[in-house]
Amino acid sequence: MSQLLPEQPESAASPDTRAIYAELRRLCGVPMVPLIYRHLATIPGGLEWAWSLLGPALRTGRLQESAWIISRSVQLEPAVKLPAEALQILGVTTADLAEFHKLLAAYNRSNPVNLLGLRSLALFAQRDPQPQVDRLPQIDRVTPWQAPEPVRDLLPMVDPATIQGDARALMVLLNDRGDASRASPIWPSLYRHFASRPPLLALSALVVPPAFRAIDEAADAVQREAGKRAETLIDEIDVAQGVPRPSGEQRQAIIRAINLFTERLPELIAIGALLERSFPNSTQCTSST
Repeated sequence: MSQLLPEQPESAASPDTRAIYAELRRLCGVPMVPLIYRHLATIPGGLEWAWSLLGPALRTGRLQESAWIISRSVQLEPAVKLPAEALQILGVTTADLAEFHKLLAAYNRSNPVNLLGLRSLALFAQRDPQPQVDRLPQIDRVTPWQAPEPVRDLLPMVDPATIQGDARALMVLLNDRGDASRASPIWPSLYRHFASRPPLLALSALVVPPAFRAIDEAADAVQREAGKRAETLIDEIDVAQGVPRPSGEQRQAIIRAINLFTERLPELIAIGALLERSFPNSTQCTSST
C-alpha cells in the first residue's frame, strides 16, 4: 500500500476550517467530513477556494439533489446476496447490521455529492469559466432548501496505522484488489469504519471481489453521468463569488487531488450500492428468527 494522503483532522483545524467542515456535514446530512476536504485543507488555500465555489450550490441543494439522482440510478446486481440466516449463524447480530447499513447510508449520501462537486471544481480549475451576472441570482431565487436529517452515531473510524494482520490484508484486498501495482494513496473512510467490526469487514471482502468487473462497468456509467451534470451545475455558479484560485504548486496539488478522487469515487459509489443490496437489513434478520 502506498503512502496515504495527508489530511487535516478537525481536532487540529483552524476555526475557519472547522466552520467549513461543520457546514459540509450539515448540508450533506452526514456526521463525518469527507476525506477529500480533509486533504484539501492541507493545501494552502485549497479548501477555501473549493468552498467558495461549491458552498452556494450546496446551500441551495442543487448539487446534492443532482448527485443523489446519480446514486439512485446505479445499475448493479449483487454477485453474492448474504442470507440473514447465514449471518446469524456466523454471529452477526441485528445491531451489527443496523450499524452497517447506517454507515452505508452516510457514505451513499456523501460520496455522490463529493464526486459531483469535484467534477465541477475540475472544470473551474482547468477552464476558468468567465463570470456571468445572471448565474448567482438564478440560484438565489430558489425556495430555501432543507438539508436532510443527518445520519448519526457511526461506528468509529480506525487509524490505518493501527490496522494489522488479517484485517489489514482484507483492507488491501478491498482497496487495491490485492494487487501491489494498484496501490492507492486513498484509503477510503468507509473501510476504516469497517475495521472497527472485523466480521463486517470480512463479509464485505467476500461480497465485493467477485463483482469487480460489474463494479467497474457501473463506475464508468457513474463517471459519465457526473461529468454531464457538472457541466450543467457550473453554469449556475458565479465564479466571481469565489476566492482567487491558488496558483503554482498549490494549484497543481489541488488538481492532483481532484484527479485522484474523481477517479476513485465512482468505484466507491458502485461499491456502496453493491453492499447495500448484498446484505440483508436488520428487519430481515429479525424476521428470520
